[in-house]
Amino acid sequence: MVFDLVIVGAGPAGAAAALTARRMAPDATVAVVERATFPRDKPCGDALSPDAVAELGRLGVPHVVDGAPPVTRLRLRSPSGREVAAAPPAAGYVIPRRVFDARLAAAAHAAVPVWTTAAVRSVDVLADGVRLRTSVGDVRARVAIGADGANSRLRRAAVGAPAPRHTGVAIRGYAPAPDGPAEMLLMWERAAGLAYGWSFPIDDDRCNVGYGVFAGAAPVRRAELERRMGALLPHGTGATDVRGHRLPLSDGGMHPGRGRILLAGDAASLVNPITGEGIFYALLSGRLAAQAAVRAPAAPVPGYRALLRAALGAHVRSTRWLARLAGTGPVLDHLVHAAARSPATSDLLADLAFGKGALTPVTMRTIAGGLWQSARATRATPWAPRS
Repeated sequence: MVFDLVIVGAGPAGAAAALTARRMAPDATVAVVERATFPRDKPCGDALSPDAVAELGRLGVPHVVDGAPPVTRLRLRSPSGREVAAAPPAAGYVIPRRVFDARLAAAAHAAVPVWTTAAVRSVDVLADGVRLRTSVGDVRARVAIGADGANSRLRRAAVGAPAPRHTGVAIRGYAPAPDGPAEMLLMWERAAGLAYGWSFPIDDDRCNVGYGVFAGAAPVRRAELERRMGALLPHGTGATDVRGHRLPLSDGGMHPGRGRILLAGDAASLVNPITGEGIFYALLSGRLAAQAAVRAPAAPVPGYRALLRAALGAHVRSTRWLARLAGTGPVLDHLVHAAARSPATSDLLADLAFGKGALTPVTMRTIAGGLWQSARATRATPWAPRS
């Protein structure tokens, strides 16, 4: 049998693709190939931004956040210790991926009953489709969506592996929640390149803590990542269930796939290069990939590329530009300082970090003015980093 669509991976990107394909083309033959059984863990910050929550609504599965307390506070801290508190336009959530992914996969499985638990061993690109050689046999598809993560086999078959200079690494663990109101805390520091840490509240008792280094930094051993996390987040010292993961960071371009292979989520290098956020991009790109596959199965890549560019093109260019500047000087220090003085700049910074915000000529002039004022203030009264 040749399926109209085969989706490899049932994480957020794959589940979004499955739900969208079934809704748009209920008579199409769709299958999911996923090597894991759910529930399963996935190293991640576990945070769902307001934009990610909105995507769940578009997919018809808003219930996956049921039972999780909403988080309405966000705090950003620059490498020098400057801080800005922001109130997102809607609540975010922090749900362990073991729970979140299992709920999404269950909804996708209900919509797409043809579900194969197998690992993809190799991928053959054919003139009229794709053949997947899996651990339980071959699967043929007219179109395949690679939602198989940072080590995607479909990515390597379609466009090649991500460049090392655009690949970061991070660790994640769980620790007792710190005192004070629940808030998403994201901070940056410079340690052989730009690095970042986070603390996201799951409930009154636990939080997700982590530390990562972005592309371009020297290789860092896990023990050193744990040491730095403990220094940056004292309440994270002794965190349990610490696991590491690769970050295929956005390089400012689009990698929609080739031929009849479409790529979504981490497989498409859709990870924010200044925060490491990827769940929102995974949900959005999975939905758009399925739309393109259903609308033009003979040539789905051009349509998918157009959809991605319209939804995220300006955003990924903006975050890559900001990441380059942040890695070369005190830009983040001045930007956070400017955000603390301007609600508009604060909202833009939060949207660049966790949403799909983009820099425009107007916002760039606003930011440039704020950076100039911050630089002047710093020269007049230098601030010291937090201890």
